Amino acid sequence: MAIPPLVPGGENIDSEGMTITSRCSRIPDTRLAVAATDLLVASSTATLVNHCLRTYHFGLALADRDSLAPDPELLYIGAALHDLGFTQRYDGPAPFEEIGADAAHELLLAQGADPARADLVAEAIRLHVYAQTAQDPRPEVALLSIGAAVDVFGLRLDLIAPALTRQIIEEHPRLGFTAAITAIVADQSARKPDSALARLDRSGGARLLAAAPFAE
Repeated sequence: MAIPPLVPGGENIDSEGMTITSRCSRIPDTRLAVAATDLLVASSTATLVNHCLRTYHFGLALADRDSLAPDPELLYIGAALHDLGFTQRYDGPAPFEEIGADAAHELLLAQGADPARADLVAEAIRLHVYAQTAQDPRPEVALLSIGAAVDVFGLRLDLIAPALTRQIIEEHPRLGFTAAITAIVADQSARKPDSALARLDRSGGARLLAAAPFAE
């Protein structure tokens, strides 16, 4: 399934006079990226697909601010596949981030990717649930965690130009994402009480999700 680019490359100026940097805002169309998109769409609900795509765009939106220069292909693949562990196709007894990391790694190797690049994507997915990952020196690892945190909790949303946020959400609507992810977290936590997600839930995750500054 082809997913259209969000906006053309370059810079735009929004109605509030803020610069919207759209560097690397096109979804990569490499063979590996297309394979990741196909797996995402085949395995996930529309709500989860859109979350994964917003994660990519939000991560890129903060890359320049944090002086990070990610490989767009690897960041996109990580974002596209980071929640496979939430899907019926892949869900199992292991923590969702481990399931997603393994599935992404398997896909990339099957597609002939360099093993080191497959390892990096898997590591980004495996670590994205931890707050400290935002400080990881590897841009693709840090920005996957950062982008997901923007879309799930609204963290650092105030640092992104409002017009760019609107564009991202208009292109990839939330479709009740906050309610959906709240239910997923509760279910995962009940079935996997020793997981990182369960620890987050016990420390007030539902309250943080409810406070996300998005209109659903």
